[in-house]
Parts: sequence; C-alpha cells; structure tokens
Amino acid sequence: MILPMNLADEGKEVEVKSISMKDGLGKRLSELGLISGNKIRIIKNDGRSIIVAIDESRFAIDKSIAQKVMISI
Repeated sequence: MILPMNLADEGKEVEVKSISMKDGLGKRLSELGLISGNKIRIIKNDGRSIIVAIDESRFAIDKSIAQKVMISI
C-alpha cells in the first residue's frame, strides 16, 4: 500500500516510493538518503514531525514535508 510518510506507524520499516519536491529541499533530502527505493525506519511520529532512520543516521522531518514523501508499507 502506498501512502504519505506522515501516516506511517512508529517502528515500521518502509520503502520510499517518490518525493514530490523539486526545489533545494528535495535535493537536500536526497543527499540525506531519502530517495526512491531506499528502506527507512520510522522512529517517531507524533503528528507534528517524524524522526526517520536510514542505516545509522537519524533526522527529523516536518509534517508538511512528510506529506510529500510517498512510501510503501
């Protein structure tokens, strides 16, 4: 099932399907490893921000950005 990242449950490993941002922020997310096909783990989702893990790295994403990242669960 494909859905926006902001709807993912904590503790789940998901696969990034697409990111609908073309500006500098989209480029920055890809530099962090948030690219189509990568597996990520949702560490925390409190409804305002999401903490994700890619390998050993963790970073936070605002809800408005997470809504533009489509994932597969």
